[in-house]
Amino acid sequence: MKQITPKLRLQAACLSLLFIAHASHAEIYKWVDANGKTHYSEKKDDAGKAKVEEVKVKGLPESTNTAPSQSWQDREIEFRKRQVQKQEADAKAAKASEAKPPAAPDYHQETDASRCALAKDILSGKAAHGNGAKTDANDRTIAERDKSMFCH
Repeated sequence: MKQITPKLRLQAACLSLLFIAHASHAEIYKWVDANGKTHYSEKKDDAGKAKVEEVKVKGLPESTNTAPSQSWQDREIEFRKRQVQKQEADAKAAKASEAKPPAAPDYHQETDASRCALAKDILSGKAAHGNGAKTDANDRTIAERDKSMFCH
């Protein structure tokens, strides 16, 4: 007796998958001939003038047994709805970003204008140290000097 090799098993599995895939896409028709004998076929024309009935095959995905998919008009309507929803979401996000408070001034630019702005903010109490510590007398003295040097 000849032993079945793994290669032969693989080939058989591939062939069976091809047949299953082909059969799963086929439509099956049933009709009864003049003698009362029931026939099945993949071709509707085989029935001749007999009344043909499409057979629903169990185990196939629903999409193969149901009516045709949506028309292009229905898909277009759904697409446009999604576009409107996306535009509304984008507008909402833009509005939310506008509501955010302005970013803190960047005092690290090291220009005369940025040094002047920092000095004024320290003297008015708007600015604090990066670690959250309050400004002290030394900070205010330096700010006064910077204000006189960099604010024109």
